[in-house]
Amino acid sequence: MGIRSRDRKNKQFIINEMLHNDELEKHFTASALIIDEDNRVLLLHHKKLGVWLYPGGHVEKNETPDQAVLREVKEETGLEVEIIGERDQSLADIDVDVSVLYVPYVVLCELIGDHYHNDIVYLCKISGNDRDIKYNKDEATDINFFDLEGLNDIELFPNFRRLLEKVLKDPKK
Repeated sequence: MGIRSRDRKNKQFIINEMLHNDELEKHFTASALIIDEDNRVLLLHHKKLGVWLYPGGHVEKNETPDQAVLREVKEETGLEVEIIGERDQSLADIDVDVSVLYVPYVVLCELIGDHYHNDIVYLCKISGNDRDIKYNKDEATDINFFDLEGLNDIELFPNFRRLLEKVLKDPKK
């Protein structure tokens, strides 16, 4: 077995271990990839981690992930956004209180210190007329839109960089 094959198998083993680690708590979070008309993504410079990340946070009790991402974006950026994506309304049934949520762009399971985040990531666009971007100075040190080239100039987690490159190159969004 070659080194690359062994490394791939080891990496897959580690990923499987992460997903099946029952010792650490798993929290549901919702995050937003907010893409503007110029194909730029909105990111916040995270105060504690020192890297750029998308807005998002924990799904609170009694809210759906769709509601959580809209709330988190408003709290962290001051913006109103609309989720972009599929939602098969033919599956809704008002008679038995069944609604349909948006299909996320991706769902990630991320180790964050002593627990995991099951991060439901949505594609979003700004929907409100107020485009004055703000940020919570307790959580972030800056906020800005970045195009594909601009990603080269900022500090990102490697997997997050791959996600951003993928979404900005995606012609279907």
